[in-house]
Amino acid sequence: MTETSRRIVLTALGLGLGAMFALSVAWRLGDHPLVRQRPVSQAASVPGDAPSSMAQMAESPEASAIMSLMQKMKADPHDVDTLLELARTFAEQGDNESAKDMVQRAVVAAPSDYRAPYLMGVILARESRWEEAASQLERSIALKDDAATRYSLAVIYRYHLKQENKARANYETAARICEDAALASMIKAELEK
Repeated sequence: MTETSRRIVLTALGLGLGAMFALSVAWRLGDHPLVRQRPVSQAASVPGDAPSSMAQMAESPEASAIMSLMQKMKADPHDVDTLLELARTFAEQGDNESAKDMVQRAVVAAPSDYRAPYLMGVILARESRWEEAASQLERSIALKDDAATRYSLAVIYRYHLKQENKARANYETAARICEDAALASMIKAELEK
């Protein structure tokens, strides 16, 4: 390749990159669905008009579910079922910090409830915090032995912590106590590996 052709190619590449950058900036500053904001009514922007802004927040089913659960929690801050449902809802929306906060409240409200450490284990597993997740699932099992929890724990031990002995022990116990046919089939498949 001659020096002249190399310069032409580099100039064309530079112009192309410049055009892509300019178009990218124009697109980001333009009116497109990713940056378009819902217009706020004047009534909602008036200070002290909380019902209007709350009505806007309640437009989505997830937001109205959270608002309903928060009202239940306000009525009874120690209702474990409400706290865990809020935690599940937050976790489903990807808000792990709020979910963990609700689980911690549930643990304080009912320290012997096996569901709170189980849910915390699930949330920590979603964050790839495998050792902490395993610890929480172990705690849940100590409160109530459950085949599904043992299966989840065994998966963490086998595939993430590489502790085959602990995985196999949990699969075997899960197989003995399992009453769900679908789960029993999954456990059997893992034991055959």
